[in-house]
Amino acid sequence: MPDLGSKEGEEPVRIRPLHGGRHSLSPDIVAFNQRERLLASLAATVAEHSYNAATIAQITDTASVSRRTFYENFSSKEECFLAAYDALDAYLDASMTEATEGEAEWPDQVAAAFAGLLRFLATRPDLARLYLVEASAVGEGMVSRHAQTAERFIALLEPGRRYRDADRELAEGIEEALVGGIVTLLARRIVSGEAEQLGRFVPAVIEFALGPYLGLDEARRVTARHT
Repeated sequence: MPDLGSKEGEEPVRIRPLHGGRHSLSPDIVAFNQRERLLASLAATVAEHSYNAATIAQITDTASVSRRTFYENFSSKEECFLAAYDALDAYLDASMTEATEGEAEWPDQVAAAFAGLLRFLATRPDLARLYLVEASAVGEGMVSRHAQTAERFIALLEPGRRYRDADRELAEGIEEALVGGIVTLLARRIVSGEAEQLGRFVPAVIEFALGPYLGLDEARRVTARHT
């Protein structure tokens, strides 16, 4: 289960919200749990209402905390969203690294990374929508984050240029185009209500990502090993 939204030096925050109510925990633990609930509530509220339509009142109601508690943790809805995105992105980065380290060959590393990503997001549709759809509606704070996320996937694909001594040079920017195409495909499926079926698109994504480097036949052979 991914961690969401810890500040530097703090423990990571889990996505699953804790129950509200009375307790005998220390103030530090209470504050940590309230922040955790707010981040989980943000993901659920944005998935239901969209980022632009979601309100702080809806977030705090779902989290069972006060408006004052929200502002003790975040200065705005955008800051809360960015904290959730950062934690989710860090979790996915670690998961992708783990997946690639388990494979010896570059094509299998790409296949394992994308297969793991899609299967994870299919089990958590709220997070899939936050990550691939609603993030585009957030303000300037998302610009650098989008770039950092894209660069990670571009770096995953770039070794394909050297793989098996390809006999023709690939066009400049093809990695960026491939990543953009994959994001567009997944975002459209999420918007159409298919977030829980993202696993169905693992073969298409792997073939699309590997095809320019390996050719369609070899890309399909790699895909078969991971589906």
